[in-house]
Amino acid sequence: MNNDNNGNEHEFKRPVSWLMGRELLAGLKWIAAYSFLGDKLGSKDWMHAEVITPPHNNTDTACYWFDYISDTGDGMKAVYNIAYLCMSDLWLDNQRGISANSVALSADNIYNQQLPRGEFLFVGGDTAYHIADIASLKERFQAPFNWAYQAIVANTQKKPDKRPIYGIPANHDYYDVLNGFNLQFSKPITDDTKELQDNLLGLLGFDRTQTTSYLALKLPFDWWLWGLDSQSGKMDKRQQAFFISTLLQGQDKPELVKNGDLFNNARQNTVRQILQEYSPAKLIVATPEPTTVFGKWAKNDAAIINTFTYLGLESSFLEKYDGTLSGYKCRLDIAGDIHHYARYWGNTTENPHANYASVVAGGGGAFLHPSHTNVNEAAQQALYPSRKDSHTLITQAILNPLNIIQGGYIWLVGGLIALLSYFAVTVPENTWALFKLLPEDLRPDATGTVLLSSMRNALDTSGISDSMQCCSSAYYFDLSYIMLIVLLMGSQVYWLAKPDNMDRLKNVANRTWLKYVLIFLIAIIGSFLPLFNLISWTRKQLPEPMLAGLLIALFFITALLIFTLNRRYGDILIKRSKLYKQTFFEVLPLWALTIAGLTYTVFGFLRYGLYSATITSFNLMMIFIWLLMTLGLVALAVILGGQLLNNTGKIKFALIGIWHSFLQLTIPVCLVLYSSWYNIMAISIAATAITLLAGYIFSRDFLVKDLSLNQQKKLANLLFASWGVIGISVLLAALAGNPVAISNWRLVAAFLLGLLFSCIWFGWYLAVSLAYNGHANESGGGARSECYRHMIRFKLTANTLTGYVIGIDTPITEISVDHPPKFRLVDVFTLHAQ
Repeated sequence: MNNDNNGNEHEFKRPVSWLMGRELLAGLKWIAAYSFLGDKLGSKDWMHAEVITPPHNNTDTACYWFDYISDTGDGMKAVYNIAYLCMSDLWLDNQRGISANSVALSADNIYNQQLPRGEFLFVGGDTAYHIADIASLKERFQAPFNWAYQAIVANTQKKPDKRPIYGIPANHDYYDVLNGFNLQFSKPITDDTKELQDNLLGLLGFDRTQTTSYLALKLPFDWWLWGLDSQSGKMDKRQQAFFISTLLQGQDKPELVKNGDLFNNARQNTVRQILQEYSPAKLIVATPEPTTVFGKWAKNDAAIINTFTYLGLESSFLEKYDGTLSGYKCRLDIAGDIHHYARYWGNTTENPHANYASVVAGGGGAFLHPSHTNVNEAAQQALYPSRKDSHTLITQAILNPLNIIQGGYIWLVGGLIALLSYFAVTVPENTWALFKLLPEDLRPDATGTVLLSSMRNALDTSGISDSMQCCSSAYYFDLSYIMLIVLLMGSQVYWLAKPDNMDRLKNVANRTWLKYVLIFLIAIIGSFLPLFNLISWTRKQLPEPMLAGLLIALFFITALLIFTLNRRYGDILIKRSKLYKQTFFEVLPLWALTIAGLTYTVFGFLRYGLYSATITSFNLMMIFIWLLMTLGLVALAVILGGQLLNNTGKIKFALIGIWHSFLQLTIPVCLVLYSSWYNIMAISIAATAITLLAGYIFSRDFLVKDLSLNQQKKLANLLFASWGVIGISVLLAALAGNPVAISNWRLVAAFLLGLLFSCIWFGWYLAVSLAYNGHANESGGGARSECYRHMIRFKLTANTLTGYVIGIDTPITEISVDHPPKFRLVDVFTLHAQ
């Protein structure tokens, strides 16, 4: 905390908690709504955009300055420092160049190159976290900016003059359906007030004149800045029409928008040639997501490719072009979304007069994303923080169990799962019989009156079914059939979840589409037919309780997948209805899927729900928990952790997920089952200490050095091996004792051990995954670091664009004459127009 010049106390909150934190859980309904509805939540069709010409207040007519930040409104200390930079003139030490302490807030004999404050501030999206609603924007964006303004006034005795602020939205802005974004950037209906509790989210030192979520800024020297509202790389037609109209205004060419040629598929090749010919010669394109990230080439079928093509822009970031752009043009692609700085292409020693660069600049205040995640396809020309600094900071943070505990409610989930798993393998008859990890004489007395005995009796199935078996052959067909249906439906849902596949079906010719519908309908009916056999099949033998629960769960999962498939098919019909007249035949799959979903749901419960509600409910709960902790964690590792990697890399992540799942489920339970209180304490302390020590050792110079790509591969293997050794050692130590009778205190211990070890193993999982170029987002969210934040001050001239990237390694809470911050020059790059 610190105080302003009026004695008001400022509380600087850390970045929001991402590991199932309170704020994240509170906003899940909005995040889920955006995930399901996407661009349907947008209001761009009601917007009326006009070209904006920002002011030119600087007396130097030979150049023009503006500032860029992105991904703000998170760690308040970091936002405060960045805001101070954005409202200040800066001075460089030319002798030091790109280094620490090379930027100052005032001039002297050393710091003598001025970087004037930008004529406007451009915010590249994700204005606040988790959701850019009014409350979050007030606390994590408006407040730090206004504190910075007050600090500048106190330090300089001058009030920064008002400059325009512009922005484009990204996904976190859309979680609030752009309500907060609208209040933060749109022109207010009344005059801005200096009152800090302003409901219109005014910022001291800034004016708001924006009217849309996308914008075209006409800058001096024939430069343009296009801010695209292109969520997931897509752009709507009205927005496209605005940019094209701007592009062709005053040109001796047909009006492509009014005569309909712009959206005429038969004229697309001609239209694209016209657009490429007349696209701006000097252009800055700001998008919500980067065109190039983590050293990986953009995919040839990425949605952003179509968006750029529709605007007449070359996809210079593709592998086949490798940063080349038509010789007479100059363009910068810039975005945030990833919370570090990286530059691809631009001026180098070999190419000092480059005319294209792609920049990632998400350092406006959000938690740090690891910069050492790099799949080594597209070459990085500049990076901040360095690979070594990134690895050291984040690895130490995520291998600190306390940091994971403070990062959200992972610990609570881990504690509850360990408690329920220990209870399941010791008290209920049917789940105890599956594993028999505890002798019968150490279980609660079935005839007793204490709570555990009563719970055992309530869940007793010994007089109903043979709980000793996992499953009998009488129900093999049921199990095989429903598992096959889950795989088939799941694969269909996964395929349709890809936007490109949805777009392909939306635009396919009508005759071909009807063939697809017929095949789809036959497949639905064909998969549904065996269910009638199960409905009419009479068997005397009851399914074992856990098998019954598993079958109910699988039938329920099948129903969920069917309803999801039904919704996706309905989305396709809605999109096709804009192009083709809908027929009754096309609607038949919707009816078939609805009937099938309801039938699977009802049949599962009626056919296999043969036991008491208590037994069935408990078994279902444990099945879902164990499925999530096994298949779920493996899927998380492969799909999310391995998303940047090829199939070989995904197999490696499957192994990482299996090991993580095994440790999470077994260690806490085995410790409570077989260890004395003394051993539990000793093993827990040792595991915690070794994990903390590993964070220190694996960031030392003798292992890390400069963290080249080859060194990172070796370090990743060493980390994985060390995790394996530690996990096996803890498991062997836990199994070394004798079985211990269940008691109330043992249940408490199970929860506490689940709390601790869930955070230990999750930290190891993130550290190993990160070393293999996976889970960068989750690792950054777990570390919650405010260090290494940055902004960019741009200088435009008639023939060049120069970006001065200003960074701060460690933000501070009080910027004053007595406490000057230590800013650094991170990168300087220049693009040349021909």
